[in-house]
Amino acid sequence: MTAPQVRPIDRWFVDEVLPHERAYLAYARRTVRNDEEAGDIVQDVYAKLFTLDGWSAIANPPGYVMRMIHNQAIERIRQARVVTMQPLPELSLHEVADDTPDSFRTVAARMQMAHVQKAIATLPERCRIALVRRRFAEETPREIASDLGISVSTFEKRLARAVELLTHALTPQDRTCEAPSEDMREKMLL
Repeated sequence: MTAPQVRPIDRWFVDEVLPHERAYLAYARRTVRNDEEAGDIVQDVYAKLFTLDGWSAIANPPGYVMRMIHNQAIERIRQARVVTMQPLPELSLHEVADDTPDSFRTVAARMQMAHVQKAIATLPERCRIALVRRRFAEETPREIASDLGISVSTFEKRLARAVELLTHALTPQDRTCEAPSEDMREKMLL
């Protein structure tokens, strides 16, 4: 009967890796702080060593095995940190917030819209046309200026004036001032 033949990788493992097993286990224990898991890590590393193609080219086998243990321990720690997703409990329809505006908000919005429409209607015609066509009809400044027969710069000035007048009209005013200022009257006539 012939003796079983020892493969070169087996000889290498017995000579270069196995004598340092105690150090490997100690290092793995310090890393994961669990004896059973440390043993599993070392065994996983041993199994990976036997799948390496370039095992004979490893210059420092104990150092290489320590690095593999380190990497394996980090991988296990990362996997342990993965949070499992739990389904949320079913919600009843009574627990869901209603986004529908109440009657007060609806009335307030309508009143505010009427106020804005009234303020736009009081703008000088040239400013009103510039504002409505640009902001509501979303036409380009070039289209509007060409249609009105004015330069883009003139159009932009009218639009800026419209926005300024509209902002002033929609800003709550102090009731002690009844008449608009001289400057504001001038702007409204343009």
